[in-house]
Amino acid sequence: MSVLEVRDLTIRYPRRGEEPLTVVRKLNLRLEAGQLLGLVGESGSGKSQTALAILGLLDSDAIVEGQVIHDGRDLLKQPEPVLRGVRGNRVAMIFQDPMTSLNPHLTIGTQLAEVLRVHRGASSDAARAEAIRMLQAVRIPAASRRMGQYPHQLSGGMRQRVMIAMALMCRPQVLLADEPTTALDVTIQAQVLELLDELRREFGLSILMITHDLGVVAQICDRVMVMYAGSIMESGSTRQLLSAPGHPYTRGLLESLPDLDAPAEHTLRPIPGQPPNLAFLPGGCPFRPRCGFETDGCADYRAPDHGPGDDVRACLRSPEEVARNPVA
Repeated sequence: MSVLEVRDLTIRYPRRGEEPLTVVRKLNLRLEAGQLLGLVGESGSGKSQTALAILGLLDSDAIVEGQVIHDGRDLLKQPEPVLRGVRGNRVAMIFQDPMTSLNPHLTIGTQLAEVLRVHRGASSDAARAEAIRMLQAVRIPAASRRMGQYPHQLSGGMRQRVMIAMALMCRPQVLLADEPTTALDVTIQAQVLELLDELRREFGLSILMITHDLGVVAQICDRVMVMYAGSIMESGSTRQLLSAPGHPYTRGLLESLPDLDAPAEHTLRPIPGQPPNLAFLPGGCPFRPRCGFETDGCADYRAPDHGPGDDVRACLRSPEEVARNPVA
């Protein structure tokens, strides 16, 4: 059973004297109950824009089309008072940078308790008690003492755990995790990922994990969608996609990962070039200027239509050809 369904989501921004700039085009995804779905791609591919659109948090000039179905309602058509009741309560979000997402002028306890006071009308004492319980749930030691501390008094890993606790205060059904391990060292990153997986089972969460790191996806995600220049290039089960990537971009992301078991002379294979300027996308497959497989047909190629939850492979080449050849 799906708890969140995004249908043909398109996001554009107006430009003076020019056509609006499209940053996400015809995106479809389905998040099942208890599922951990990964949305992967380089910076600027449209991942965070997608998450912000789901909660109605984009800039006021954004032109958003499509549908975001949750609890039988299209969130894109709901007025702001309704969305305020959904955000944090039914659909919560862990924002990318915990230091800038937390208010530096307020204690951790004040910020956590506010969630329950606003959404559930809880008393100060009840909200504080629940905040302490949630800090304990995310494995923060001496939770009562931490309640009186400010964000700058906590380490990066601690702040990220506070953000997770804040997102879970109202026991939401869906959690949007936008780069929850960014800027954390590998040891803390592993702990945070393990924690999210444990909380998913404990609280019955469905999680959309936004990341640029396929290594993160490999550890905890059930399915993965690979995004490039606002479009989905490939999607499928994590096992299938990581063992036999069908799109050169996916393979490029995989080959960019460091391998600690590789011989000393092994070198990383970065994807050549830079992510595209969305105002000047090439015709056909948007990845073709950086792709070692480009043929004449790529300039006119259009990815097949797909629905939410469908597997996607937006490439003319077969997975076998991608596996036999380098990306560039």
